[in-house]
Order: sequence, then C-alpha cells, then structure tokens
Amino acid sequence: MEAPTWPLMAAAVIASGYAAVAGHVVRAWLAAGRHRRYADEWARPAPTYRALPAGCAAVAAILMIRLGPGGAVPAAAYVGLVPLYGALAAVDLDVHRLPDVLTLPAYPLVGALLAAAWLAPPAGGGAARRAALAGLGTLVLFGALHLLSGRRLGLGDVKLSGPLGALLGWQSLDHVLLGVYAMFLCGGAAALWLLIRRRASRTTRLAFGPAMVAGAVLALAIGGAAPA
Repeated sequence: MEAPTWPLMAAAVIASGYAAVAGHVVRAWLAAGRHRRYADEWARPAPTYRALPAGCAAVAAILMIRLGPGGAVPAAAYVGLVPLYGALAAVDLDVHRLPDVLTLPAYPLVGALLAAAWLAPPAGGGAARRAALAGLGTLVLFGALHLLSGRRLGLGDVKLSGPLGALLGWQSLDHVLLGVYAMFLCGGAAALWLLIRRRASRTTRLAFGPAMVAGAVLALAIGGAAPA
C-alpha cells in the first residue's frame, strides 16, 4: 500500500474532525436515553458512550485514507455515514434493538450519497448498479437468515443489512463477500469473548448490529478503494 499523500492526510484530518463533532452530538442524544422505550431499559443506568466520538473520528480517518484514492466524493459519502452507524451500533449494544427511526432513513440517505458519487468522476453507472444489486442481495440473504434462524437474527439486523451491502457493493463484489464474512466473524468473536468471560450463555441473545457495522468497516479498510 502506498503512503498517503499530503492532500489525502489533510482530508483525513477534516473527516476525523467532522466525525468527532458529530459523534459528540450523537453521544448527547444517546446519553439522554431517547432511544429507550420500556421500563426495564430505563431501570438500567445509561452507558456513558465516552468512546463514541473518538471511535467515529478514528473510523472516519481510516475510511478517508483507504477510500480517498477512489475519489473524494465517494469517500466523503462513506465518512458522512459514520456517526449514523456509530449510533446504530451503540443503541443495539444498549437495548438490543435497531430502531426504524435510524435504520430506515439510511436507505434514501445511502441512495442519495451514492447517486452524488456516481455523478462525480471517476465513478460510473456500473458501480451504482452493482451497489443497488449488492444492497438487494444482502437484504435478501439476511431476510432468509432471519427466517431460517427462527428469528434469532432480528428484523432490525435485516433492515441494517441493505445499506451496508450497497456501500460495500459500490467498491466491488469482493468487498461484499469479505464484509458479510467479517460480520459473522466479528459476531462470533464477540460471542466467544462473552462466553469466556461468563457474561453470556449459549442461549443469550446478543446484539449483532455492532458486528455488522464492524465487519463492513473492516472490509472497507482491508479492501481499500476499488480500481476506477
């Protein structure tokens, strides 16, 4: 991998600053407990979400450095979504639920951002079509897993999968395959860690949304920008 250029490093710093500020806004929203609905959820102390701004900043910088060579607009589209997916992961960790108010807006938002990236060189219609098909295919796959697992894979996870698949598909089909594999790898590793620490049993229902987000980020970081 070539060393990042100075313009790319500057873009990474700007992306990191944006994500940190947005992460602070998301952290305040989460700390207020606006995502909590039920009495048993309110009975537990709310997490501090202290690491969220720094985590968003780090992910944004990594994505800009890795995806920036593929074009500034496509990279900015991914960076722009970092706080949203950080919020989704945090909510799922807290209440084991992915609310529609966060998952559903991702569909038009991802579509609009990728459409804007399509209009900017060096992207093209092939990437847009591949992203749409990847999003649909990932949605169908997770829908089937939702049914086959006896709904142990939540419907919120299914809704989360479509935009993530589209974002991976914009880069390449290899990104999609790597991303889906990484999602289940991250989920399995988290489950194993909790079992070893005796913080979960084999029947415990675990939040899978964070693993999905982490897997997608990992695939983008490893795969980098697809050739134009």
